[in-house]
Amino acid sequence: MSADRFFLSPRIRSRLARSVLLLWIGGVLFVTLLALSACGRDREPPADPYARYRPAVKEAHQAVFDEMAGAPRYALDVLINPDTQTMTGTAAIELTNYSQDHWTELIFRLYPTLQQYGGNFVVRSAVADGNPVSYGYDIENTAIRVDLVEPLPPGEGITVAMNWRLEYPVWSDNSAIYALFGQSQGMTSLPLFYPSLAVYEDGEVPGTGRWWGEIGSVRGDAAFNVASLFVVTATMPADLVPVTSGTEISSALTADGLLRRVWVTGPSREFVLHFSFLFSSAAVDVNGTRVTSYWLPEHEAGGRAALRYGAAALRAYSEWFGEYPFTEMRIAPAPINYRGMEYPQVSLLGVEVYDRYYDQLEMLTAHEMAHQWWYQVVHNDPVTMPWLDESLAEYSMRLYMENLRGRDQAEIMVNTRWKIPLELLRNRTGDAPVNLPVDAYADGSQYETVVYGKGALFYEAMRDRIGDRRFETFLQDYLRTYQWQIVGEKEWLDAIDTLDEPSLRNLFSDWAVYSDTTSSLSSGPSVSP
Repeated sequence: MSADRFFLSPRIRSRLARSVLLLWIGGVLFVTLLALSACGRDREPPADPYARYRPAVKEAHQAVFDEMAGAPRYALDVLINPDTQTMTGTAAIELTNYSQDHWTELIFRLYPTLQQYGGNFVVRSAVADGNPVSYGYDIENTAIRVDLVEPLPPGEGITVAMNWRLEYPVWSDNSAIYALFGQSQGMTSLPLFYPSLAVYEDGEVPGTGRWWGEIGSVRGDAAFNVASLFVVTATMPADLVPVTSGTEISSALTADGLLRRVWVTGPSREFVLHFSFLFSSAAVDVNGTRVTSYWLPEHEAGGRAALRYGAAALRAYSEWFGEYPFTEMRIAPAPINYRGMEYPQVSLLGVEVYDRYYDQLEMLTAHEMAHQWWYQVVHNDPVTMPWLDESLAEYSMRLYMENLRGRDQAEIMVNTRWKIPLELLRNRTGDAPVNLPVDAYADGSQYETVVYGKGALFYEAMRDRIGDRRFETFLQDYLRTYQWQIVGEKEWLDAIDTLDEPSLRNLFSDWAVYSDTTSSLSSGPSVSP
């Protein structure tokens, strides 16, 4: 066969070359588009920054995380040794400057070192964004000051890591003791066992703000915190029964036979660890919340009663204020005689109300449960403005009584718990304003009668003035407007101003600001239907 038959002319060769080139370019474009399409299909969606915390919040309330941008995030890891009454721990705290000032230092409160707590807290190291920083004790050794290498501007973030060692006290086993922190009667309470970022309060003009540094007293609450998110890992004896904030998401035995447990929280003012080798428990479901009550061996009847009261209070307050948003709520005895103490998702009740003062168990449970709204969701300075949460938590008991026992029984409670004690106080030592700091009251009796009883009577008068329906709306709007925020008296007055009832400010002055008021307690404010 002649080779001339396979010879291509230059013109044909040129056309063929162009065709091959176009086919090659087309092929490359096709493969590229195909790859890009595959990448698009395989690309992971943006990571959910709140994924680890979501199990602590009911599905209907997951939107609360939308309000947590910039909130401090605590990752705590602790080892508890009940034999030596010690804890060693590490913390990684992500925080954002939420003020109008540049921060040159950070203040973390060491609440266990408060005189009334009696703990010993030693910070062993501190780093900021991975770099060692200088630090020192402050506010009468109840805080640690971390000096920043460069000022932290408003809106900017930083991560501070510390490790520490905590020694907690052992108190008498006398049931009359009031021990908020430490071990007594087979129970150990460890609220705020970690370095807790202090609240920064802006001044009237930029550059004049300050870190909150109140010491508090045994008479009232001491902790003041912005809403934060927590992941807490605690390694402890396997047979220790913990009562904590948050929701437990995992547990595993370690090589040495200890149990390593992990909890997460939704928005939370603090995290509490309370535990005992002796606790038994029972639980019920209330609208998607697991309510658990714990008790000591000799107090099963009281523990089961507290469960009934707590569940009933959760239902009543959810109707009056707004639904409780968390998946867990816990109630347990504590070495605080016949008193109570509130923590996020935990109500601690003095061990004496389980037997000696059993008649006070229901009312104490109802009061402490109300703090899950008035303190946990809407927060205030408990040292200088205790009435903002205590008066409203106390008045909430009336709403509880009405729901469960009817108005006649509620009126009996109003008289015996608020009106008569206030009348006796006025006859004995004199009245006082409601809106004072804790330490401004002459003694514990005056503090409790005025802040709790007289403050609750103001709400009774307010409800009588505006009627049930508007009062209920006020409470719900107040909660919705200031949830996860901190309120002062100004914000509270702004809230009542929304009712467009000018007389309420005068009513507040009559009942809450002035002492020795001429308001009649015998007739008292009556509740209108």
